[in-house]
Amino acid sequence: MEGNKTLYISIFIAVLFHVSGLVGMLTDARPWFISMTPLTLVLMTGLIIWNEKIIHREFILFFGLCFSFGYLSELIGTSTGLLFGEYAYGYAMGYMVLGVPLLIGIQWFVTVYSIGHTVLFGYSLVKGNGYRSIFTNFLLVIFAAGLTTLFDFILEPSAVSLGYWEWHPEGLIPFFNYISWFFISGFLLVPFFMLEQMSRHINYFSIILIFIQTIFFLLV
Repeated sequence: MEGNKTLYISIFIAVLFHVSGLVGMLTDARPWFISMTPLTLVLMTGLIIWNEKIIHREFILFFGLCFSFGYLSELIGTSTGLLFGEYAYGYAMGYMVLGVPLLIGIQWFVTVYSIGHTVLFGYSLVKGNGYRSIFTNFLLVIFAAGLTTLFDFILEPSAVSLGYWEWHPEGLIPFFNYISWFFISGFLLVPFFMLEQMSRHINYFSIILIFIQTIFFLLV
């Protein structure tokens, strides 16, 4: 019962923040609502953690991997243009180090972790929660990486309009941006599906959150 209460409160807060953001962006207060992006992202991350049954060592290591690898990937991307193309971050995502917002590492965690749980939940409905072979985990990684890339495809136009980042020189998004998203997210998803503790319990809030975020970016 306590777990359900936590989930319901978390869903209410997530819906409240995202709906308020959508409505606020239709008013003259749009810049202020956009400036609340860092707060919203940190809060959603906190709610994911709150909905974890046990904060185990593998969860902490996975968070650290997503944060550091996600941030470093973006740093290489903005510095060289090799991974994603020519782009630069705006100030909407908060404090930046070397031209990259620190929160982008948290966004990588939220996205990969939420989609990982979404795929895991779907698989459990079909096959149950029993043993998964290495080959099965490999297929789940591929499928989840594909969904993560699709999420970025939905995210990109909204992120530009919200001032998260901008593409150079003509605002065109190169196709290899999505290729990089697929392989980077796939790399991060390997430990998610391979480590036993990561997939022992499904974080239902993270599944609902990625659905809310998808709808939010589609409507923006």
